[in-house]
Order: sequence, then C-alpha cells, then structure tokens
Amino acid sequence: MEAIKNNWKMLMFEGVVLVILGILAVAMPVYFTISFELLLGCLLVISGLVQGYRAFSIQGAPTFLLSMLGALITLVVGGLMLFYPLTGVLTLTVLLAILFFVDGVFKIIQGFQMKESRNWGWLVFSGILGILIAAIVWSGWPYSAIWFIGLMVGINLIFMGWAAIILAMELKN
Repeated sequence: MEAIKNNWKMLMFEGVVLVILGILAVAMPVYFTISFELLLGCLLVISGLVQGYRAFSIQGAPTFLLSMLGALITLVVGGLMLFYPLTGVLTLTVLLAILFFVDGVFKIIQGFQMKESRNWGWLVFSGILGILIAAIVWSGWPYSAIWFIGLMVGINLIFMGWAAIILAMELKN
C-alpha cells in the first residue's frame, strides 16, 4: 500500500487522462465505436494467428483439431470485423443489449432475494437501469449501434478516471 501512496501523483494523472478520454468518447461516440470495433478486430486476428501457431506446434495431440478450429474461428471473426466494421458494430451492440437486459433481470431478482440487506434497492435500481438501457438500444436499433459502444466506453472511462482521482486525493492526504 505504501508504494501506491508514494505514487499518488501518477494515479491522479491516470485519472485525469481517463476522464478526458471518457469525455472525448461521450462527445464523439461514433468515432470511438468504430475505433473500438476495429481494435477488437485486430486483437482477434492477432489472437487467432497466435492460437493457430500454437496449434501447429501440438500436431498429433488430442486437442489439435479443436485448437485449430478455435484459432480459425477467432481469425475469421476478427477478419470479418476488420473488413465489415458496421456489421461488427451491429453485432456487438445486439450482444451488449442482450447482456444489459439479462443482467438487469438477474440483478432485480437478486435484489429482491436480498431484501434483508439494507441496500438491496440499489441492486434493483441497477437492474432497472440495465433493462432501460437495453430498451433504449433496441428501440433505436440499428441506428443506435453506431453511437452505443462509444458512449458506454466513454461513460466507463469517466467513472474509472473519477475513481482514480478520488483515490489519489485520499492517498495524498
């Protein structure tokens, strides 16, 4: 913990940078959505190539075929995301909307299961918020796809940065 306390300035710097990036992502969600999707496509292509290389190194092993299949699927999905970025954005947005909805339902159920807890309402509120976000995305889909991921990444960056700034201020004192 002492090492973290001694480096509170770096944590503050990180927080400020994350907040600035988050604000930019919220201000330009389309740019960040496409950038995120292309970055993910690149990462999947690299991952598929590395997995394929590893799979070739274990030829004859019982896991060879499944390893090659996994590598091929990862490589193809990454390539499709790079060559058809709008399709990738649409797919990612649908998957995220489904995730927000299902997670929201689960949080509401968990909240009611934890009614004896003093803060159970926050879990229910979080679930309702997740379902509302999913509904907003679905109601505007496919047009919402172009801004949704960038907006969510931006909001996440702002909260991560804010948390780092608060922690840095606490460590400074």
